[in-house]
Amino acid sequence: MRDRIVTPTWRWVSTAVMAISIGLLCVPLVQAAQGRTYKVQGIVIGVTSNQSPQLIVVNTPITPKNFMTVGATVTAQTKILRGQKKVPLHSIRVGESVWLTYIKSPEGLLARMIQAKG
Repeated sequence: MRDRIVTPTWRWVSTAVMAISIGLLCVPLVQAAQGRTYKVQGIVIGVTSNQSPQLIVVNTPITPKNFMTVGATVTAQTKILRGQKKVPLHSIRVGESVWLTYIKSPEGLLARMIQAKG
């Protein structure tokens, strides 16, 4: 049986291969989080309909005293509804209660649907 000589170079190469393998296994987990859809209900605290990109910012309660703030980009593909009727973004007012459906993407949070009470 031959003995294999382990040199520092061999150890470095095997460590690098192991690190790259572990890194490649983690990539699908990160990509799985991106593109995931979220839906929150909250109060609109900001709308920018006359700027580019258009944005909506919603405060959603986590506990009675804690809120999560969600800011999402409104695109041409975003459906904006008041009840069942389509409306423009500028009709959504600060202080109004809405349901916001958004996705997490590499570009940030993208609004899929904004639903205000009719």
